[in-house]
Amino acid sequence: MSHSSSGAIPKLRDKLDTPIRWGIIGCGMIATHAICPAIRWSPMTRLLGVSSRDADTAQRKMREAQAERSYGSYEELLADPEIQAVFIGTPNGTHEEWVIKAAKAGKHILCGKSLALNSAAAQRMVEASQEAGVLLMEAYMYRHHPQWDTVRALIKEGRIGEVRLIRAGLCGPLHNTHDHRWSSTLGGGGLYDVTCYAANVARMLYGREPINVSARADTSTPDKVDRTSVAILDFDYGRMALISGSLASFNNQYCEIEGTFGRISIEHPFIPGWERTAIYLQHGMNAETIEIPGANHFLHQIEHFSLCLSDPTRPMSPAEDGLLQILVNESIEQAWLSGKVVEVPEP
Repeated sequence: MSHSSSGAIPKLRDKLDTPIRWGIIGCGMIATHAICPAIRWSPMTRLLGVSSRDADTAQRKMREAQAERSYGSYEELLADPEIQAVFIGTPNGTHEEWVIKAAKAGKHILCGKSLALNSAAAQRMVEASQEAGVLLMEAYMYRHHPQWDTVRALIKEGRIGEVRLIRAGLCGPLHNTHDHRWSSTLGGGGLYDVTCYAANVARMLYGREPINVSARADTSTPDKVDRTSVAILDFDYGRMALISGSLASFNNQYCEIEGTFGRISIEHPFIPGWERTAIYLQHGMNAETIEIPGANHFLHQIEHFSLCLSDPTRPMSPAEDGLLQILVNESIEQAWLSGKVVEVPEP
């Protein structure tokens, strides 16, 4: 997530007594079936319109998403003065164009991950949002599930001692060879679609950036994007993370946090769905299961974003700059291309 540290984001209102009006740019599966329902369900927000690259598709998506309006182009939506915030759900390789255009149009932006394909693009997006005084947030929705409040509290309380190793991964087969996630120009590959989740959770739990990374990847695809990628992230002072992601293996997600005298394992760390989930805590010889009630992290994400708009001094949860995540992604890619350990640069 990124926002202006100078307090340039305009305060929309003291209280959310008037719902924030949202528009959708790019009506893919996540936008239509997760973001749009979340906007409709929240009393803080109103789904004003959806846009597509042609009018007929926009009309169909409007009915499917139960929006109030449709726009036959993304530009048409951005030109609507009633739209206050947008979700950008286009392929990764197009995010820079539409984030910058949305910022110049004065819209606050929740951008699907990954924010950009390289740090130079991410820097331009951050600068555009800061210059326009709008909020830009990268949409790592999993962070807003209440299970992570519990996990962070357990770590802060010292229930597993000092964290020394995080193992995390997200996998799922992508059989459609025409999917944009197999395109290098559109920002495809496992790193920018699934492995990035594991890198993101390690950054969140350690509360700092890795100093260097090493990585390997299977890039034997027509466009040379990675089917599978693994990386070791060194967070200094004996803190490590082993992360992985794959678009060519069975559905799986995991996050295990190893401490000096205990461990935490999260049942469904990234995609818990609506169902209850569980946190397994081992403290020395004692084991405990903590059940977490069902929740919708997309809804929590939308409401968190909305609250940040109503009060720019409100802390992000957790506060971060999306540019930092892209610097890590970029370093992982450089590490597997070079076969060397790569230092993660500061922004």
